[in-house]
Amino acid sequence: MLTLSQATAQSRVILKWGGIILAVLIVIVLIFRGGTALKRTFFPAPPAPPTVSFGKLPLIIFPNNVSDKNFNYSLDTVTGALPAFPDRIKVYKMSPIPPDLLALKKAKNKVSSVGFTNPELSVSPKVYQWNSDDPLNRSITMDVFSADFALSSTFISDPVVISAKNLPNPQTAIGTAQDFLSSMSSFPGDIDTTKTKTLLFSINNNTLTSATSVSNSQVIEVDFFQKDINNLPIYYPKAVNSTMNVLVVGGKNQPQVAQVNFSHQSVSDKDATYPIKTAQEAYDLLKQGRGYIASYFGATTDISIKNVFLAYYIGDKKQQFLFPIAVFQGDNGFFAYVPVVTDEWTGN
Repeated sequence: MLTLSQATAQSRVILKWGGIILAVLIVIVLIFRGGTALKRTFFPAPPAPPTVSFGKLPLIIFPNNVSDKNFNYSLDTVTGALPAFPDRIKVYKMSPIPPDLLALKKAKNKVSSVGFTNPELSVSPKVYQWNSDDPLNRSITMDVFSADFALSSTFISDPVVISAKNLPNPQTAIGTAQDFLSSMSSFPGDIDTTKTKTLLFSINNNTLTSATSVSNSQVIEVDFFQKDINNLPIYYPKAVNSTMNVLVVGGKNQPQVAQVNFSHQSVSDKDATYPIKTAQEAYDLLKQGRGYIASYFGATTDISIKNVFLAYYIGDKKQQFLFPIAVFQGDNGFFAYVPVVTDEWTGN
């Protein structure tokens, strides 16, 4: 039988060796963790591949180029080189248009709120037209399911409009345009009002021409743009213009809306990542004539590319996805788009 002193001595030995073993185990764990951290630092694991959850994407259907010239391109960016694109990008699904048995009734309410109270005319099963009796002979044609619409009028030959009586300044024109769309419950919640642009026009021989100041203008165009998605801007078929624009003119008593082109698609929160081309690959496609020329006001065929960046594209026709593009910007209003999702994931 152990005496008290023997038991005490034995306990000390056990505690001593237990402490040593515990310390060794802690050192082993720290060494293992440190080695793992060093391994991750010097030999990082490859990133997971893009999800490509939507399968192959359809090709982007661009409108006709604004110019059919054969351009020669050169780089004149700030760095003198092309930017480094990431290896992948998010592709988003567009929000679908749900069926609505009350679509026509809702469309009637929209147009009547801005003075179109005459009976509708059926253009097709989903497109209707309303005409007004006002001095500008305004007419609205609307897809009652998407609520996209176009307003036209005879403003370009109207004497009051040509006189520029009560033509507002650009800031007031923005308010007039926004109020008009809001009255129709057609001002989208995804508009970034800080991006809103105005363009000045004069009327010469029944044609709109760019004006340099409000004093020699008869028409103010207001363009609304959607908010950035994934920190990238959204571009439209005409580059400097939106698919949501309003022409504001003067009138006998106050400014009035003379023309509207309104086409809008909402972006859903459903996304997937897709591999994309490098900036060099996109630039090579542009040089091969495989880009879409969205805007150009110059005469020369020699284009200096000043800026290259990623963006998203929304056309004036309904599309299933928010398409990523490379945007090439140059002088004289030059803008060109090149799709960037790699070829193996497009063409569905």
